[in-house]
Amino acid sequence: MAALYYDKTLSSSISLFLPCTQMSQTLKYASLSEHVYRYLRRQMNNGTLTPGSTINIGEIAKQLGISKTPLRDSLIHLECEGFVTILPRKGVLVNKLSMDDVEKAYDSIGLIEAYIVKESIEKITPTCIQELEKLNQKMTAEILAGDFTNLFESNLEFHNTFLKVSDNEMLKRFILPIKHRLYDFPRHNFIAEWELRNGKEHAKLIECLKNKDGDGAARILREEHWSFSFQKKFIHAFYQEK
Repeated sequence: MAALYYDKTLSSSISLFLPCTQMSQTLKYASLSEHVYRYLRRQMNNGTLTPGSTINIGEIAKQLGISKTPLRDSLIHLECEGFVTILPRKGVLVNKLSMDDVEKAYDSIGLIEAYIVKESIEKITPTCIQELEKLNQKMTAEILAGDFTNLFESNLEFHNTFLKVSDNEMLKRFILPIKHRLYDFPRHNFIAEWELRNGKEHAKLIECLKNKDGDGAARILREEHWSFSFQKKFIHAFYQEK
């Protein structure tokens, strides 16, 4: 996440300008802001904060025993990722995920993943492919058993397995919050037919990777797996849109 990346990359440059005590306080503050960010994300994931609701800054600061400053920084982080809207003098609104948001998210992820896999095709090793096959088999078995508990995390791990070979950290960091945005609040209407079809798309992607077919792999990601029009029927059903 952004705050953690800030800590790792800027700590050395901070030390050039700040006394040790002040540097320690700065890093501690950044860490606190990140913890608050993660707390608010968990509140969304478990349904405590719901779409359309407002966040009471004073109440949450009191619950966590912190000042409002790190909380405000965390909310700015969430706003940058599209989770909330900060309304001056009115409060903080938890954003609803519109179908237009979903379409733009699919288009963005598809373009970026397609680019990364095409550019990194020669870096994908047999070990990487074995990991992908194992994860896809695991997800398929769980779907057939009606167990969707770990599906989102497993799917993230599947995609990260081939994305992590890329050296383009900026693009990888860009798409992660978009994926989290698609699963921002608890949803219990997983569609087995859709998830099984996703597994078949994964299998086709794996075959392209085995054959070092970067163009084919990119096409599957862009024109099938992350294509809003291709997945539209299931997307509308999943997000309960008519």
